[in-house]
Amino acid sequence: MTDVQSLLELQSLDMRRQELERALRELPVQKEIDELEGVLATWRASLADMNARLARLRKEQKEGEWTIKETSASIDAISKKLYGGLVTNPREIEGMQGKLGMLQASKTRLEDQVLGYMEEIELLESETKAMGARVDESAARLEELKKARDAEVGRLTSELAGVTRERDTLASTISGALLAKYEQLLKDRGGVAVVPVCGSTCGGCHVVLPTFLVTLAKPNNAVVRCENCGRILCWVG
Repeated sequence: MTDVQSLLELQSLDMRRQELERALRELPVQKEIDELEGVLATWRASLADMNARLARLRKEQKEGEWTIKETSASIDAISKKLYGGLVTNPREIEGMQGKLGMLQASKTRLEDQVLGYMEEIELLESETKAMGARVDESAARLEELKKARDAEVGRLTSELAGVTRERDTLASTISGALLAKYEQLLKDRGGVAVVPVCGSTCGGCHVVLPTFLVTLAKPNNAVVRCENCGRILCWVG
């Protein structure tokens, strides 16, 4: 293999290396992972809020039930005095009846409030359970995606390492001056420094080459460059 042919092979390896590096940067599965992580963060925050609200409602229900018990005990105590013949003073009786009425009305309000808490808790428990299941399912999916990503990263990284080793080995067989010229052309010509001669046409800019350039390029034992684009020409038959 001549130096020019080696350069064409080197360029092929460089292109493959760039493809692998780009594939590692732009993994489709990573985009899906990022999107799912964003959704999961939102859902987990919602689930935390729902659990906090449930805890608050359960506490309020418990406090309401305790207050109902205390109110019921007060109602029973006043009722015993009022209807057990223990109080005979009309004004005292009137006062106790008023207090009893207030307590009974308060108890009714409390019972309605506790019932409302119970209904809200039941609904919120159902919603929390559904959200929890959604979070668990998505978390499991996220783990699957991460395993797939890691496997793909491993495969691409392994191939990239192999291509890099092969590229470095091939580059070591090319003279330093020619290698430097090749690498400069890569920068100047958008990553394509060496092109095949297709019949009598430059494989880079597709301009018809003068016959003498084609003749010079055919042995591939000298660096021949296209007069139009400046790329190195490699005869491939």
